[in-house]
Parts: sequence; C-alpha cells; structure tokens
Amino acid sequence: MTRARQPERSAAAVTWSSDRGVGSLLAALIDYRAYRFLWLSSVLTQIGQWMLQVATAWLMLQLTDSAFWVGLLGFAGGIPFLFVAAPAGTLSERVDRRTMLLVCQGGALALSVGLAALVLAQRVSPWLLLGATLLNGMLLAANNATRQAVIPSYVPREAVPNAVSLLSAGMNMTRIVGPSLAGPMVATLGVSGTLLLQAGCLALALLNTGRLPRTPQASRAPESFLESLVGGIRYVRRMPVVLALLLLASVPTLLVFPYLQLLPVLARDVLHLGPSGLGLLYAVGGTGALAGSLFVAGFQRIRRRGAAMVTVIVLYGFVVSLFTLVHWLPVVSLCLFAAGFLGASYMALNNALLHLAVDDEVRGRVMGLYMVTWGFMPLGALPLGALGDVIGIDHALLIGALATSALSLFVAWRVPAVFRLT
Repeated sequence: MTRARQPERSAAAVTWSSDRGVGSLLAALIDYRAYRFLWLSSVLTQIGQWMLQVATAWLMLQLTDSAFWVGLLGFAGGIPFLFVAAPAGTLSERVDRRTMLLVCQGGALALSVGLAALVLAQRVSPWLLLGATLLNGMLLAANNATRQAVIPSYVPREAVPNAVSLLSAGMNMTRIVGPSLAGPMVATLGVSGTLLLQAGCLALALLNTGRLPRTPQASRAPESFLESLVGGIRYVRRMPVVLALLLLASVPTLLVFPYLQLLPVLARDVLHLGPSGLGLLYAVGGTGALAGSLFVAGFQRIRRRGAAMVTVIVLYGFVVSLFTLVHWLPVVSLCLFAAGFLGASYMALNNALLHLAVDDEVRGRVMGLYMVTWGFMPLGALPLGALGDVIGIDHALLIGALATSALSLFVAWRVPAVFRLT
C-alpha cells in the first residue's frame, strides 16, 4: 500500500480496506500525514479545554458556592457556538482553513496566559471569569467549526467515517487526560498552575497546526457572505435526513450532555468528593468514551449506522438516568463508563453520517450548523443548574436524560429514512 503524503494524492494513492486488523482501526492516522497533524493539534487543544473547564468550574464553585453559577459558567462557554459556529463554517469555505485554526488557537493561548496571571494576582471575580469563558467559547466555536469542515481536505471520502471516529476517539481520550491532569493539579498547584499547564498544551497544538498544508483556495462565491450563510440553512431545510441528523445531534446536547458541566456539583454535594475525586469521575467517563469511539472507528462493517445511532441515543438517556438514581460510587463509576461509551458512539456515528450526507460545496456551512448544536449544551446547563438548586442536581439530570430518549425516538419516527442510513 502506498502511503499518501499530500491531500491531492490521498484519495488516489491509498486503497481503502476494512479488512486490515489494527491497521483498519488506525487507517486514517497511518495513511495520511496531514490528518495526523490535524489529529494531534485537535487532541492537544481539547486537553487544554478540559483542563480549563475543570479548573474554572472548581474556581467558580469556590467563589460562589452555587450550582446556578457553575451552570452559568457552562452557559458562557457554550453559548458562542449558537452565534459564531455557523458564520465561521461559512467563512471556512472562503479562506484558508489552516489560517483560521492558527488564529483561533493563538487567541486561546493568549487568553489562558492572561487568565492565569489574573488568578495569580487574585484579581478574578465571578463576572470576570464569565467574560473570559465567553471569549474562549467564541474562539473554540470558530476553531471546531473549521476543524470539522477541513477533515475531507486531508482524507478521501471513503476514509471519512474512520477519520471522524478517530478524531472523536482523540477528543474523548482528552476526557481522560485533561480532567485526570486538572483534578490533581488544581489540588496541588492551584487553578493558576493548571491554567499555565493548559497554555502549554495550546502552544503544542499551535505548533502542529502550523505543520498542516494549506487547504485548496475556495472559489469566490457569487453571492454575499450573508446570502451564502442563508443558503446553507435553506439547503438543510430541503434535506429532511440532514435536518433530522442535526436534530438528533441537538436533543442529547441540550438535555443530557450538561451533566458533564454539572458533574462538579454532583461530585461535591451528592457524592461528597473533592477535586481529585472529580477528576476520577471525568476520567472514568472519558475511558468509556474512548472505548466507544474506537469501537466505531474499528467496526467499519456497520451496515445500518442510522438505526444503530438511534438505538445508542435512547440507551444513553437511560444509562444517565440510572447513575442519577444510584449514589453508590462503584455503580456511579460503572454508569459513567457506559454513558461515556454510548455518548461517544452516538457522536461518532452522527458526525460521520452527516459528513456523508452533505455535498462538498456546502460542507463548511452545514458543519458550522452542526457545531451550533454544541451551543445547546449551555442552554441546557443553565436551566438544569437552576433546577438543581431547587430539587437537587440528581433529579434535574434525571428529567433531562429521560426526555432525551423520548424526543430522539420521536425525531427518528418522524423521519424514518434515518433508520436506513448506512
């Protein structure tokens, strides 16, 4: 097999096969050099983001002693996806995507260093922390939308499901590494030391992004930027399956994923754990998520990916419901592992199916809209955090998890073609 070293050769020079053993699992990483740089950059960036999330959530809990404020912090970090991701996806069709990644990661690096300095100087307040998190969310939204759109630039179409799953596996691996580093670091070095370590991860990510080849220059669209953005929305409305996939990405993100942001409250108030225990919970869930992503990446013979995705979403809601009902740490850990496995499997399947369902000329815009769904997590975290202050965080998460299973079944029932997607 010839190893492709440039995107132009990748599709033609590499014969794709699902019968390669371990090589099948890691095929996109083995065969495509540029994709390896993208993968490493993405993983390092996300490790830093997890460290930031754990450190700032714990700091906010210390400053305010409120689940609502922790939920508000998650809201500030995720709400920019609603307003930035779609325009960023549209912009990625008009400019070099590598440059966009460099700008976003460089900005996040500068922000982390500045926030660490403010924490060291003891000049941080809840409102300042919210503002920094909001700005970081804007940079992350643009970075992630561009990263999603650029994947097919570095691998051929037939390798996209494996590449998406491996990237998902890398993102979920960060759920082990990031919190596992951040929990003990917060306990030993404090929040400022954790933020400086995060800045180091972002610096390494920036170096790997700099080694990516430039993406092919997009042809100038005859319509204006706004017309192009609206055209992407119209495209989704004309394609029921694409719309259904975006809805199925939205429901769990809105109603069940916020448990990740509110886990510090559950750990402290229900399970009575400190920062190290919180890091352990994140690591257990991250281990399950890594296993789920690798399962989807390696098991390329799934013939009915759509039906599998719907089944996984429904089971995901039930598993999260279970760990909110049982407060014994071993059972909670087992449920978090299963939730991580199912959640990562669902995301990898949904993302790959969306890439395969859209046309190349609108990929940036559609993937920008896909990243908008990530903004629904803070929309869910804020009311769930407020509800948690009233009825208990475990009961609030239970309501969201059960609603996820029911609404996902409803969306799939309304668009039955989803079940036939391969």
